[in-house]
Amino acid sequence: MTIISAIKHTFVGLFALASLSGCASALCDAQTDHATNPLQRENNRLECQRQVMNAMNEHERKKRKESDAQLKAYLDKHLKDTH
Repeated sequence: MTIISAIKHTFVGLFALASLSGCASALCDAQTDHATNPLQRENNRLECQRQVMNAMNEHERKKRKESDAQLKAYLDKHLKDTH
C-alpha cells in the first residue's frame, strides 16, 4: 500500500462513516415507529442510533488499525531497502 492510497483509504472511510450515520438514523426511525408514547419512541430511536454508531465506530477503528499496520509494514520495508 502506498502512502497516497493509505490517505485515500482514510478519506473514503470518513466519508462512508458520515453517510452511514444518516442510514443509522433512517434505520432507527423505521425500527422505533411502532412505539405509541412519543418519549419512548425518541428514547428507543436515540438508543438505536447510539448502538449503530458504536458498531460503525468499532468497525472503523479495526479498519484503521489494519490500514496503519499495512502502512507501517510498507514504510519499514522501504526504509530498510534504502539503508
